[in-house]
Amino acid sequence: MALKPWWNPSGVQALLLDLIQAELARLRPGLQDAARLRAPDPDLGALELDSLEFLDLATMVAIQFHLHETGHEAALTTRRRLSDWVEIVLESRACQDGAIGFQTSGSTGQPKLCLHDMDLLEQEVAYFATLLGERRRILRAVPCHHIYGFLFAFMLPAHLSIPVLDTRRTLPGAVLRQARAGDLVLGHPAFFDLATRAPLEMASDVVVLSSTSPCPPELWQRFQALGGVRAIEIYGSSETAGVGWREAPEAPFRLLPHWSPDPEAPGRIRRPGVAGKPLSLELPDRFQWLDTEHILILARRDGAVQVGGINVFPERVRACIERHPEVDEALVRPDGREPHVRLKAFVVPSARCSDPAHLPERLQIWLAEQLSAPERPRSITLGPSLPRSALGKLTDWD
Repeated sequence: MALKPWWNPSGVQALLLDLIQAELARLRPGLQDAARLRAPDPDLGALELDSLEFLDLATMVAIQFHLHETGHEAALTTRRRLSDWVEIVLESRACQDGAIGFQTSGSTGQPKLCLHDMDLLEQEVAYFATLLGERRRILRAVPCHHIYGFLFAFMLPAHLSIPVLDTRRTLPGAVLRQARAGDLVLGHPAFFDLATRAPLEMASDVVVLSSTSPCPPELWQRFQALGGVRAIEIYGSSETAGVGWREAPEAPFRLLPHWSPDPEAPGRIRRPGVAGKPLSLELPDRFQWLDTEHILILARRDGAVQVGGINVFPERVRACIERHPEVDEALVRPDGREPHVRLKAFVVPSARCSDPAHLPERLQIWLAEQLSAPERPRSITLGPSLPRSALGKLTDWD
């Protein structure tokens, strides 16, 4: 079977590197193997993982690329260089290219698999290729292994036959200053907020694309002040892929043409499936229909908070903190305004804590081994009891 243009060695290598780095962060928070992965052809078997963790990593790759359907998953444990894994993925895709999976962490922190038919993703990429106009390069400040990056940093450049540059090690402001006419810049609100804090001049005919969380009104104002720059915000999720888009802060999201209201379930959206059976899905947010083509997003259903474009769950972080033997109770809440929200924690020491003054330092060291960087609280406040209002309800603190 002939491979689609995005299934090429350089693209798959970038995709695998992002997936592997994300899995290392999940398996061993704080593990420093990034430099080793930047080697020309890293030995994945030499990463600082024990045998079970390596099997976990290989299993995650097998699941995402459906290697088990073609019998290629076993080769991941015997051929352990990155170039080997690239070849394995391409060999498998040459046998079948029906679907792909994406992992997203739910409120429990356990990976959740979201399956997508490649034909439906290709349909979405073709639509956005027309919407975005003629592009010459893609500058990406997002990873490829999540649905947003997969669509726009992995599939779209191959669809348009244009290069894609990874700019994540460049300062955000420099990325926009270096953008040329015809460029598409992929980012998220936190990235674009940093990129536009200082006055800058940009080339005309640059499109900036943002997703993963809402763009605050002040960020839209900065986009508008850039003159010839076109800003587009995409709404979607790991479960749905892209759902809608807009080009103004006060505008509702316009649905992609294949989505429509589900007549049997007002709170869901529907699209034609590959085999003709409609695909009905629930959005991760509460929303309001304005008409059959436009929706207004209200609030998340799952309690997730966006930190640097990544979903984190305060309740999961709270439960993790309360597992520490020196902690009796904890409360975790968002700290700061979008797009630079982080978490903060209020902790009640337990009777086993003999040195409360230095408990925040010990907790930060311990949490670095338990949680990813976006999940770790930026500040930890101690007190004899959790903060409550006069009516006894949990409340915020400074």
